[in-house]
Amino acid sequence: MESLVKFAKQRKGIVAALIVVVVFVLMYVTDAKQLAPMFSNVGTGALISAIALGVVLTYRGSGVLNFANGVVTIFIAYWFYGLRFEGKLYIPPLPNPLALIEIVVNLFNGSQENLDLPNWPTVIDLPGEQLALPIALLAALVLSILLGLFLHFVVFRPLRNAPVLAKVVTSVGLFVVLQEFVRLRFGETVKSGIQLPLPKGKVKLPGDLGAIPNNQLFLVAVVVAIAVALWAVFKYTRFGLATRAAAENEKGAIVLGFSPDFLAGSNWVISTVIAGMLGVLASPITNLDTITMPLLIVPALGAALLASFSSFGMTVFAGIGIAMAQAWIQYQGAQSWFPSGVLPAPGLVQALPFIIIVIAMFARGKSLPVRGAVTLGRMPFAVRPKKVVPLTILGSVAALVLLFGFNYDWRQSTINTLVAIAIALSMVVLVGFVGQISLAQMAIAGTAGFFLSKYFSDLPFPLGAVVGALVASIFGTLIAVPALRVRGVNLAVITLSAAVAIEQLIFKNKSFAGESGALKVLPPEIGGKDFGPNNTDLKVFGLKAKDDIPPNVWFGVVCLVIVVLLCLMVVNVRRSATGRQFLAVRSNERAAAATGINVARAKVLAFGLSAFIAGIGGALSGYRFGSVTPQYFGAFASLTFLAFAYLGGIASVSGAVVAGIIAPNGLNYNFLENILHIDPGYVTLIGGIGLIVTAVRNPEGIAGTSRLLAIRRAERKVRKEALLQQQSEANREIEGAK
Repeated sequence: MESLVKFAKQRKGIVAALIVVVVFVLMYVTDAKQLAPMFSNVGTGALISAIALGVVLTYRGSGVLNFANGVVTIFIAYWFYGLRFEGKLYIPPLPNPLALIEIVVNLFNGSQENLDLPNWPTVIDLPGEQLALPIALLAALVLSILLGLFLHFVVFRPLRNAPVLAKVVTSVGLFVVLQEFVRLRFGETVKSGIQLPLPKGKVKLPGDLGAIPNNQLFLVAVVVAIAVALWAVFKYTRFGLATRAAAENEKGAIVLGFSPDFLAGSNWVISTVIAGMLGVLASPITNLDTITMPLLIVPALGAALLASFSSFGMTVFAGIGIAMAQAWIQYQGAQSWFPSGVLPAPGLVQALPFIIIVIAMFARGKSLPVRGAVTLGRMPFAVRPKKVVPLTILGSVAALVLLFGFNYDWRQSTINTLVAIAIALSMVVLVGFVGQISLAQMAIAGTAGFFLSKYFSDLPFPLGAVVGALVASIFGTLIAVPALRVRGVNLAVITLSAAVAIEQLIFKNKSFAGESGALKVLPPEIGGKDFGPNNTDLKVFGLKAKDDIPPNVWFGVVCLVIVVLLCLMVVNVRRSATGRQFLAVRSNERAAAATGINVARAKVLAFGLSAFIAGIGGALSGYRFGSVTPQYFGAFASLTFLAFAYLGGIASVSGAVVAGIIAPNGLNYNFLENILHIDPGYVTLIGGIGLIVTAVRNPEGIAGTSRLLAIRRAERKVRKEALLQQQSEANREIEGAK
């Protein structure tokens, strides 16, 4: 028995292959037809594998888990599409230099027509209607190489010694920026009917096994060939051995004479080339849209995790296996025995990577890979709150002035800002205080809104919102369980996959959310009066808004009161013994445990408290819109909101307030649209770029800028005094010598 266990450990690949063969034989014997959809989905598996290979390369080469690698595929594929089939070179949506002149003039032109200067070009028409295929492919290849170099040298190289959080949020910011680039330039219409000279026809399999399209087999062959080439390079070449050495111990690699910058840059280029060119080849099969391919990053992360972020062969095997398993679930979902009403097959298909990732996390636990680094930067400083009372009064007065003194669009953006502050506060508690990276906060907030609408709408306000938030805290506590075994990038992976699972299994579950996917939320009532956003006739103390256009100003006051209470609660948490325990866990879990802190309890408490606060924000959002929809609380929304929370300042209450102001549809959104006359479609893009710049230049966020500048001034003063002292001593020595 011991020898058998020893053999299984030494020959994991052989054992895994034997298990797969046995499973396939059993499936063939019981129902051969269930294998047909599995084989027909290998093309998607090839694309998942290609994205996963890029993830493995960037992680091994630079220590960055690139959540944007799925977006890279469509970024390159869309540009290839424009060149090849439209004869156009699309220019990234860069800021228009002349817009600064427009802003200054339009601020002082009063009621006159706004100045409209020529805009930055959006597209360059190339000679001819189409570009030849070889030239278009070459252009896509060059763009992939340039993108890889840009990502390394401009974006991630400055973060080489940054903490994991900074790298994760920068990767999330990159996801947002690239997706917005594509959306703004190419629109949201799916590009279909793309023709490339891929093999046509099908390979007929024996019996009831169906057939495999030749173009999908071609993709699989390409990905397998890439994996074999990468295996050979990393096993037998100096470059590959150096990359492997740096992944294990970067300091040791430097001592041996290897350049981490060269290794990281090369791996970034290889990663973007693989993802981009496979995106081009797969475009005739999957079509092009801004959602489907980017979301393939979730199963790709599962494949990379199963391969320990190291084995290229296992990465391809796992990626294709996940796609085949998803097709099998889809097939079973059409059978009469499948409980499709409770577990919708499409949702279960999308949630499968989450199940796989959780199993891998628990099965491997502490053996999960962690890349070595020379140094590891500190998390953003969690300042102790000061001047809480005057700042609270000042902020409340400002909000009341915006609500009562301005028209409906400023009133709406103020309410949006208040709701966003509540959700940002949940990230301050979890990410800023405890250092647990969560990419599922919007999904957790959505659970409160959905359960409020479905089960607790008859409860009086605010009891219904509180109970909904308690349900959200249960979800947050469940997500905390894996956090007891994993942390850092691994926790980011599991929370992102959890967000997808919640979105697909709950928000898009027709038996729960109905056919439309939107659930009605009844307006809040206080003292028998409707305080909902649509009741613009409501007067309290004889006061109402300047106009009769929704939203109701008193609903904004309700949101303000709740958000102020949440802010004060988080302030007290930061000042309390619990807050000090949170910060100790964030700083060093082992040291915290050595001082008697229950690390597991602290993490679970932080996840639960954070989820409760997010749930309150989700309930307020439901009241604000009168309904809850999966679009607002999906996985993409969770990524975007983390970006703005980090940009505002992830480790302080003031940072949460700033995050709410700059969040989509918030006050900054209204300011850009109505004052500066900037297209509101650019707000998310600007936020993503701001996030990347902030992560690189100012990890404290916008709220921490004054503190960072003060520190730099103090450092310059110390250096100047030290230099003056050295000069003075040198002058005395010279005089003494005379």
